[in-house]
Amino acid sequence: MRTISVSVMALPLLLMTVLLTAPSQAFSFFPSIFDRNTTWDLCDKCKCPTILQEAREHGVSCRDVNLTSLTDGVVIERNYSKVDFSKNSIASITKDTFKPSHTLKSLDLSANVIGSLGVRVFKPLSSLDSLSLENNLLSSLNEETFDGIGNLTSLDLSYNKLSDLPPGLFKPLPKLQFLSLAFNPLASMDGSVLWGSESLVTLDLSGIGFKTLHKDFFSSNMTKLEKLILSFNAIEVVPSKALFNLRNSLTYLDLSANPIKTLGAYSFFSLSYVKTLILRQMLQLVSIEAYSFGDLVSLERCEIAYAPRILTLDGKAFHTNKNGSDSVLLLENFSFSFSVLRTLPEGLLKWDHLRQVRLEYNQWCCDCSMKWVKNSSLIDLVGDRMICSSPDFLRGHRLAKVNDKDLICGVTAVSSHKAPISPPSRSFGFLVGLMVLGFVTSIATVALLVYWRQGWLCRRPQNAYSRVRAGRTTITVTDDMEWDNGDLEADSKA
Repeated sequence: MRTISVSVMALPLLLMTVLLTAPSQAFSFFPSIFDRNTTWDLCDKCKCPTILQEAREHGVSCRDVNLTSLTDGVVIERNYSKVDFSKNSIASITKDTFKPSHTLKSLDLSANVIGSLGVRVFKPLSSLDSLSLENNLLSSLNEETFDGIGNLTSLDLSYNKLSDLPPGLFKPLPKLQFLSLAFNPLASMDGSVLWGSESLVTLDLSGIGFKTLHKDFFSSNMTKLEKLILSFNAIEVVPSKALFNLRNSLTYLDLSANPIKTLGAYSFFSLSYVKTLILRQMLQLVSIEAYSFGDLVSLERCEIAYAPRILTLDGKAFHTNKNGSDSVLLLENFSFSFSVLRTLPEGLLKWDHLRQVRLEYNQWCCDCSMKWVKNSSLIDLVGDRMICSSPDFLRGHRLAKVNDKDLICGVTAVSSHKAPISPPSRSFGFLVGLMVLGFVTSIATVALLVYWRQGWLCRRPQNAYSRVRAGRTTITVTDDMEWDNGDLEADSKA
């Protein structure tokens, strides 16, 4: 055996020689330095585009690949600005889950089973712009959960189990523009949660369980909030006092699926910049009164749908009266469908200013009050989608194809039917007469049967039979009456 001794001073020279003469072998000697197995392990289960343009556009897709956990120290290559971990079974995220990344912009962790998030768990992803935690099992959040990701502009926490949030939770996110807390049991939430969220543009508070909103719920500093969604709550009256602080910024308001019964005059006080109002699934709405939308002077689109109890739509609901001058709001898109609305007031809107109208699936009464619709430009917008429910002889007809002479009111409308219906009083008298006749016939039949059974129609002489004897199979009747043979002979001769 030969022993090779190398001095310590010669080691650097030997190492350099190996690297220069056999680079491939040298890399195999130092796996800890050039190892990228964490990234490649991720890409073994996920889709990692290799083309640079696709990598930047689509990122890494780990959607629905049966991941149950993420190993600590996940490395996201700088070519990938998006990572999608949605629809898996990931249960937790810790501060050691991700290695620092300055290029990752979007992280999707929706539809997993994450139950809690610790402090600063996303801090290594300092450039993160969008974070989705929708549809998880989150029940609480720490006030420092989102520390370290101050560049975040979009955060989705909808469909979790959050029942309480600490004040100022989103204060570490000064650039946050979109926030969704929809369908969390946060009925007791107050405005302190939104402290420091002055950059919000869109806020979704659907399905929270609100019955009302405190007048100071929205800070006066939230001057950029344009879109507010309050659908599927328990709000019975439009929270105009709370919305007052948003009067200079709000342009989109959704109050769908709230148990509002009446929209009174100027229900949307001072919301002069709102352009879109959504009122779908208004199951309790009964009345829309005059000037209900009077303060929405910038309104362009109004959608009202699924109002099965609506009884009143005042002809001046979309009018405003300022300084004694009455004017009509200039909408471009109007929808009132899937309700029990029977007639449409002609002066409700400036119909020739509209670009899109939906009025289908109502219970239109096609009488003289609807003649103006057929003879206006409105009929060109609705086409054949307005179908008559009454009167009976026009049921199912399309208003656009009904003759003007059939759009009539009063008794004349009944007489114009090809097969007029008998007046109720005459029909009732006929029915009563028929019932009396039947009763008399029944009594007569019963009397006749009794009369026959008692022998009143064919009465036999008294003591006609002297003896009756009944056997097993026969009945013998003996008649002992004495007959006058003379009479019989006389009869025979005759």
